[in-house]
Amino acid sequence: MKKTVSLSLKFAILAALAYYIFHDIDISLLTPALKNYSLLWLFITVLSVIFSDLILALRWRSLSQNSCSLKASFESIVFSVLTNTILPAKLGEVAKLFYLQKLYKIKLSHGFSLMLTERFFDVLVLGILVVLSAQIYWQDKTVQIFGWLVITFIIILFFLIKSPLSREMIHFFPTKFFRRWLIRLYHHFQIVLAKESVMILTFWSIILWMSYIVTTMIFFHFVMGLSLNTTELFIATMVSFIAFSIPLLPAGSGTFQAGIIFILTQYGVAKEEALVGSIILQLIMVLPSSIISIIILQKKSLSLKELIRS
Repeated sequence: MKKTVSLSLKFAILAALAYYIFHDIDISLLTPALKNYSLLWLFITVLSVIFSDLILALRWRSLSQNSCSLKASFESIVFSVLTNTILPAKLGEVAKLFYLQKLYKIKLSHGFSLMLTERFFDVLVLGILVVLSAQIYWQDKTVQIFGWLVITFIIILFFLIKSPLSREMIHFFPTKFFRRWLIRLYHHFQIVLAKESVMILTFWSIILWMSYIVTTMIFFHFVMGLSLNTTELFIATMVSFIAFSIPLLPAGSGTFQAGIIFILTQYGVAKEEALVGSIILQLIMVLPSSIISIIILQKKSLSLKELIRS
């Protein structure tokens, strides 16, 4: 019964998104929207996406305290992008851990603690950016207060994980196997979240998100040629980040298009132009990394189907 309700709700949301995206769209205006695109800046945007993947790999290597090489880190990053374009619910993040375990003998418990730490910092940075952009867009104090409450909760959770209290709470979990796994995870966290490591991780996270922002703003301003000011470009970028993060469909499809159409039409961009831009930007965000991953898998004689099944 619950599964039926969940599926029905999902299909209802997808139907609503499809209606919003394609309602009042003039098909004949979609192709002309591409004519003004700069191929040079399109290529630069692709390079910028690959550069962001490299920063992600550097952060992962730093997070693992060099137990995972830069090569292994980069391979796992592009593999996660590839699997995220195929699987829903951001399962590519988990697939990355199995990739590292299978090819580089990185223990799942260790990889899982690294992944959770990585996601924590991403949520924290994104949360701060969302609070900032919401305040700029809505000029509403209530929105700002709610955003900072969420960020405060995340920070409290961070210190709770580091505290001995979390170690004691593990004893309340039911099975011995699960408790032993959580204890290993807890010890990994203590190493990963040491003071010096946190400072380095914060540095890489800031550099990473700056690269994401620059990439998206380059696309909107130089590739699409939108006449938006810096504030409007920043708001549009933040909306695209949030929409891309919603794992309703693989690679944030549907929500990504709806989010970009919503914000760009607010700034006077034609709906057809916004739709074409959202599709091209999404392809730029996933295709380069996916192609690199497929090439790597072929060189290693690995089956994508086998890795995903595992």
